[in-house]
This record gives sequence, structure tokens and C-alpha cells, in this order.
Amino acid sequence: MDSGIRSSGYQISDRCQFGGVFEPEKCKEIAKKVMELYDSNKDGFIDSNDVASMLADAYRAMNKGFQPQGYDVASGMKILDKKQQGKVHSDEIEKLVQRYFSGNPPAQPVKRVPEKLSRIAQERLEVARRIFKMVDSDGSGFLTKEEVPQLLKETYKTMGMDNYEPTEEDVTIWIEMTDSDGDGKVTLEDYEQLVLRSLQQQGISLE
Repeated sequence: MDSGIRSSGYQISDRCQFGGVFEPEKCKEIAKKVMELYDSNKDGFIDSNDVASMLADAYRAMNKGFQPQGYDVASGMKILDKKQQGKVHSDEIEKLVQRYFSGNPPAQPVKRVPEKLSRIAQERLEVARRIFKMVDSDGSGFLTKEEVPQLLKETYKTMGMDNYEPTEEDVTIWIEMTDSDGDGKVTLEDYEQLVLRSLQQQGISLE
């Protein structure tokens, strides 16, 4: 099915990093400047329209004429919007700048699963934990990019889709959505939080 969205041909990625270029305090200043420049309605968030401006300016700085299309903006948002809220808070911009340029990203508090959960939330988590432990064959406690495709396949099997084959882009986007500290590894806690966010986005109560 043709969605009408076309890619510009550029790949939007967060793989390029320059750790150690700036001290953490300088990174905070850069993040503040980014918000001043691109938070168009001054509400403390970056939305998809702001991301389009950011992408265009980034490529202009490299002397490349670039008009972001819907696909490009969506890819950029997936990198920035870790919480999948449709907008990006200034704190997330600071974390991204720290990750790129400091080499010392801010420590992320470990989110715990609430003690009291609804029956459906508990069932979904049990399935997720079973799949995670099965895919984490070496018992390391985290999944790498090489292990994620199998997790996605097993997840889709539980939904009756036995022939799903994730692409490299599917894997990259999934890790970007799930990996809370940007180290390229997905812990069980990361995965649990993704499952809970997904339930909330479907309008399913967690309590």
C-alpha cells in the first residue's frame, strides 16, 4: 500500500558520535541553544515541525540543499522521541547532546515496574519476559543488535504472524525506541518499559 510518503534518499541516523569533544556543562549550553532556536512555540518541547527545521539546517550546514519529507521527519522523531509522546522535552535534547559530544551521558534512573498492575499488563509482561530470556541465550541480561531480530520474530509469532522478517531498519528503530541509555544494548527493564508504554498508547490501563 502506498502511503504517499516519500523519502528524500538521505538516511537519518544517530550512529555518528563525537564523545569527549565538550564537557557536560558545555553540552547543557548547546542543548539550551537548540531549544531556543527550534522550539517554535516556546512550550518546552520540540515537535515534528521543529524537527523538519532542524534537519534542513543540519544539512544546510554541510552545504547540502535538503527539504525534509514526511519519512525523514518521522525517522528524526523516532531518534529523538524516546518516550513516543509525539514531542520531545528539553531534557531529552540535553541527553542526546551529552550522548553525542560528551561521551558521558547523564546517568539514567532505572525504572521499575509498578507493583500493582492490571491482569492484561501482567500477562503481556510475562510473555515479554519469556521471550527476552529465550533470546538472551548467553544470559548477559541485555540484547544486542544481533539478538533483537529474533525477539521481534518471536513477538510477532505471539500475534499470529509467523512469517515476519524484520529489516535492518526495523531493528535500528526498535533499539532507538527501547534503549534507555543509548549504549546500543537493550536490558529487560528497557523492554518492560516499552511494553508498558505500548499498552498505555493503546488506551489499556496499567492498574
